[in-house]
Amino acid sequence: MKEERDAVIVAHNFQPEEVQRLADFTGGKLECALFASRCSASTVVVCGVDFMAELVAALSPGKRVLLAAEEARCPMVSMVAPEQVRRMRERLPEALFVGYIKARVEQLELCDLVCTHQGAVEAVGDAEGEVVLLPDAQVAGYVEMVTRRQVVGAEAYCPPHLRITPKEVEALKRAHPEAEVLAHPQCRRDVLELADAVLDSAGMVEHVRRTSGEEFIVACETGVVHRMRACAPEKSFYPASQRAECSKHRLTDPARVLWCLEDLSGEVKVEEEVKRRVRELMRGCGIRV
Repeated sequence: MKEERDAVIVAHNFQPEEVQRLADFTGGKLECALFASRCSASTVVVCGVDFMAELVAALSPGKRVLLAAEEARCPMVSMVAPEQVRRMRERLPEALFVGYIKARVEQLELCDLVCTHQGAVEAVGDAEGEVVLLPDAQVAGYVEMVTRRQVVGAEAYCPPHLRITPKEVEALKRAHPEAEVLAHPQCRRDVLELADAVLDSAGMVEHVRRTSGEEFIVACETGVVHRMRACAPEKSFYPASQRAECSKHRLTDPARVLWCLEDLSGEVKVEEEVKRRVRELMRGCGIRV
């Protein structure tokens, strides 16, 4: 079995098609991190961006974690510095701080819970006082839209998802009236309002596998369409925008993965106490790690 080798390759759903094909496992960031934590390999090569590699490292203590493209630094997570979170905590000492899973571990460890967007909806719905959701402002807006509760957010955003416009989605709906609209929670609110389902990339892939629907308009980073076509080749997928492409995910290619395996370069280090803290916060939101 592949997972019994001494090294495994995990690739995010947003990775280029050729990278997804060579990976031992392809999925969302949390899916990849959970797979890495449960396999027997001592080395994990991450095809993705920096905070995904940190999440893999946090969930896989004792394993060597390598980032295939060391310069794949997510711009969104760079928009919120840990010091900003600390200042927010000082200003809002009674608030519940919820960390969206797509964040640096140094941001997540300053929160009270770490969860997916679905977990955030549940946490905010159950909270009695003020809630802060970090780092993505669009996810905070989505949670606010669903729960009808005010959520304090930061000003960070995912550039590829924000490039998707309602005009593009509406044009595709006219061209493909039977297609279901799937939108990522990091999209802008006026795009989310056009969606039949709001799902992260892992949820989208699982949805198209299970549903009887045959056509989908995909308001998400374009790489996920490769994964969808691989899982459901008989169905049709229409990317909402060709501009929704993450340049950081495109930094990984098969040659970089090979060099990483040969040189054991790009090792990602996370302090043991930070790893423990992040796992604890994830368990607090029902994630089995």
